[in-house]
Amino acid sequence: MLLFTAFVITFPLIAQVNRTDSLRMQLETTADPVYRASLLQQLSRNAMSIHAFSDAADYLTREADERKAAGDSIGWANAHYTLGMVYSRLRNFDRAILNSLTALDYFHRNRMFSEAANAAINLGVIYHEKRQTELSLDYFLRALNIIENLSSRDDLEASYLNLGTIDDTHVNGNLNAGTTAVQSVINKHSLLLIYTTLGELYKEKNEILQAEKFLFLALNLSREVKNEQYEATALIQLGEVFFESGKRVEAYKSIEGGLAIARSSNLMDLVLSAYSKLARITMALKQPAIAFTYLEQYIELQDSLYNDQQLKLLNQSQENYRMYERSESEYLLRENLEQSLKLEQNTNTKMALIALSVFVIILLIIIVLQQLHKTKSKANSAQSNTLSESEKSELEKLIETKDRFLSIIAHDLKNPFTSLLGFVDLAYTEFDEISDAEKRSYLGIIRQSSQHIYALLENLLTWSRAQSGRIEFNPQPVDIAEIVESSIEVVRSSADNKQLSLYTDIPGKITVIADKNMLFTIMRNLLSNAIKFTPNGGSVTVSCRVKETSAYVSVTDTGVGMTEDELSRLFRIDGNLKNSGTNSETGTGLGLILCQEFMNIHKSVITAESTPGKGSTFTFSLNLAKSSK
Repeated sequence: MLLFTAFVITFPLIAQVNRTDSLRMQLETTADPVYRASLLQQLSRNAMSIHAFSDAADYLTREADERKAAGDSIGWANAHYTLGMVYSRLRNFDRAILNSLTALDYFHRNRMFSEAANAAINLGVIYHEKRQTELSLDYFLRALNIIENLSSRDDLEASYLNLGTIDDTHVNGNLNAGTTAVQSVINKHSLLLIYTTLGELYKEKNEILQAEKFLFLALNLSREVKNEQYEATALIQLGEVFFESGKRVEAYKSIEGGLAIARSSNLMDLVLSAYSKLARITMALKQPAIAFTYLEQYIELQDSLYNDQQLKLLNQSQENYRMYERSESEYLLRENLEQSLKLEQNTNTKMALIALSVFVIILLIIIVLQQLHKTKSKANSAQSNTLSESEKSELEKLIETKDRFLSIIAHDLKNPFTSLLGFVDLAYTEFDEISDAEKRSYLGIIRQSSQHIYALLENLLTWSRAQSGRIEFNPQPVDIAEIVESSIEVVRSSADNKQLSLYTDIPGKITVIADKNMLFTIMRNLLSNAIKFTPNGGSVTVSCRVKETSAYVSVTDTGVGMTEDELSRLFRIDGNLKNSGTNSETGTGLGLILCQEFMNIHKSVITAESTPGKGSTFTFSLNLAKSSK
């Protein structure tokens, strides 16, 4: 099946190489400029069909010279027109403009209006690529004016030129009856490009009414000619225009409509564009959870398209190289075909014998290795059977802990990285379109995601060191108020984003015996957890009470609270607690697990009390320093 697939893919390429070689051989044997020009035109088309645009440019340049020598001025202009498109693909815009202007001047002077419109469109596209909005707009409006005048004329001047939009059968066939109909179809597709691009250009100039006008024209025309690509494009761009004019709900609906069409038609570039714009709109609509979903889809699709593109480029490069080798050596291969076939028969016989020998050797090696593996497995099995049941149970727990740890890493890192990468890419790709306020908003999200990732990595590394016994425990007198204030400063920006009030209730100076770094980590995690599960406008309070020889520190929030079942699964790495915060913040409870680990080192514990819908309180105790007793 794989061989058949490879044959199906490669056969057209081989046929293309054969055709190119045949045309080259004919080109070398003729001196007639008319015939040479025709051969060069076919060679340029072959080159363009396999995206060999540098070769196409060379053939077209030579074609223009041959057309000029033959006195074929129309063919000469046509070659310059196509050269403009090819150089545009090569990103050589100076040459693209020069050739397109040459063609436009000729078509205009000779009243070849359809061709002049196409040349103007080409120049509009080139200047749009160069981000020269005014010049691009000027040429697109010029093309629009020509086509509108053509459409209103009864004596429509038909053109039999092939400008890359009609194949040879149309050019050489009998067009007398159907020319007007064919030209009408071409004009409508040209109008689609013009309307869509004018809408985009006017949007760039912030002329919203003009942008809406042309995009609605593009939308209606695309539906008339049943062109789903332009319909999806028009809807997505209209959504952008609606968004800029403050119509956010209409913007969302329009882009969603474009997304549905793009998906059904497998227009992945448009799907990617729709995802990025929907993420931007849903953020503006204060729906971060939906925005993150679109961002996640955007990143996944972007990675997929990038991988597909790289694979396609690699395959294309390999095929081009093979075709190049084939074209250079084909003449010699033909001369020596019979001798090569005889040699190949002898070689195949020898190779078959060698392959059979290698296969037998490999088979023997595999059999020996399997026997060795079985012997080793039996030895390992015998050794494992000597383990006690308690050791086996402990080993299984360690494996489960390791698996759970990896699950936490994957889950906790995925969401903040999705947010970070998504908004960085969104800000980068649409930098010129988004407002300063949106840029500041995106930077705030990027900053918050970066802080989240950094805090998570700190927790992971600290927990890992604690598990391996490599963390130092350095108890010393610590001022509770000082640690609380430092911890609050770290989480203040997160609280401000949710308009939360942070309070402290610590009477006087209270000094405890604790490891300062561990205590800071505990406070930071408890505060972050409280902020995560407290709705906008709520509050978080840190309080401390002294009782006999201990200080009891509590973090109380007015958040969503927890059920008895959720409380029972706190502080356990196998608890599988994956609740989202009130603003769709994510986490698997690693911070609380780390807090409990540190409290165990202090010979203490953290307790939790909670009521669903009213909030939670986390409390831990530490021994007072002698001066505080």
